[in-house]
Amino acid sequence: MFDFSAMFKKPFEKITELADREFQKGNLSVAIDHYLNILNSEGAEAQTDLYEKVAEAYFLTKKYDQAIKYFTTAIRYHPTDYGLYSKRGDCYREKNECANAVADYGKAGDINVTDFEMQIKKGRCEFRLGYFEDALANFVKAVKLGKVDPKLHEEIGDTCAKLEEYDLAITHYRESFKLNSQNIFIQNKIGDIYKLTGQFIDAIDSYNMILQVIKSESYLYDKIGDCYRDMRDFKNAIIYYEYAVRESKNKIDIYDKIGDCYYRLGEFEKSIEEYSKIIRVQPNTFYFYTKRAQAYQKQTVFDKAIVDYTKAIGLNNDDYFNYNKRAEIYHYLNICDKAIIDYKTALELLTLENGEDESLNLEDRVSIRIIKNMTDCAEGKSYEGN
Repeated sequence: MFDFSAMFKKPFEKITELADREFQKGNLSVAIDHYLNILNSEGAEAQTDLYEKVAEAYFLTKKYDQAIKYFTTAIRYHPTDYGLYSKRGDCYREKNECANAVADYGKAGDINVTDFEMQIKKGRCEFRLGYFEDALANFVKAVKLGKVDPKLHEEIGDTCAKLEEYDLAITHYRESFKLNSQNIFIQNKIGDIYKLTGQFIDAIDSYNMILQVIKSESYLYDKIGDCYRDMRDFKNAIIYYEYAVRESKNKIDIYDKIGDCYYRLGEFEKSIEEYSKIIRVQPNTFYFYTKRAQAYQKQTVFDKAIVDYTKAIGLNNDDYFNYNKRAEIYHYLNICDKAIIDYKTALELLTLENGEDESLNLEDRVSIRIIKNMTDCAEGKSYEGN
């Protein structure tokens, strides 16, 4: 049946309906053209709601500057519509202009004080800006307004962690997990807090909760290894590092940790093996030659230790440590001319590192030791060790 009512509709209404249909279909550019045709026509002064529609269409097409322009015009006509401030705030947020977004979310929140979503959006932007106290206040306000959401409690936990309110962070992480036990990875954040605060057993328990569900998360074995190493339980640390290294993309870092654990256990040959693995893959990093040289030195394999300290110096001649360690070996072997040269170089570099005003600072134990060793060597005294 023919729709006679369509014959009597105003032209603006017809075009608006057409534009709305295109908008709903996702033909946003076409919809924008129709809306703008109306707004640019004579007699369209009353069509103020179209500014919001144009702005929304621009937002969806990620043309945020244009969206801001039209939301701003819409606000001029409807200054108490909190939704317009919120939407313009979304545009600023997407542009990463978080200060402007916070201002708009604040205006929206002032108009509608019961909107917890506005508090959350404002808090997220404040978090991005590093305004953690303000972010926390808004997140907590959203909870008080009745928002029950595991993601929100996780964000509160993240914010508390930034503020070093670690007990409160754990409380909210646990609340998040209570609301959504499927998010097992929240235990990783709980574990990280425990690890950071030296509660290593609790950290290990948290990491293991994830590994009971997903055993392939190699980074967690690495973290558990770190906990054991920090507890000076080097044997268990090695066990977990060896699990980690099977799947880890950062094998160099883990081989370094394994090598360090063997060194601390006094198993210098195994430490040398780990650092040799690294050097074969990454031969131009002085640090690994230093670590292997220390293990050789502990074994009294001085020729190889000297070779590695020399290689380390060649790769980085600004580090006093390698000159000092090589000097100690030369001193022990009574090669005093070379020892004194290295001691002097080490002392000069250490002085530069500490600053000119602190040169030969007698409170600096390293400087004191180097000076004593250099004096002993010049006087023909044997190396006493540190």
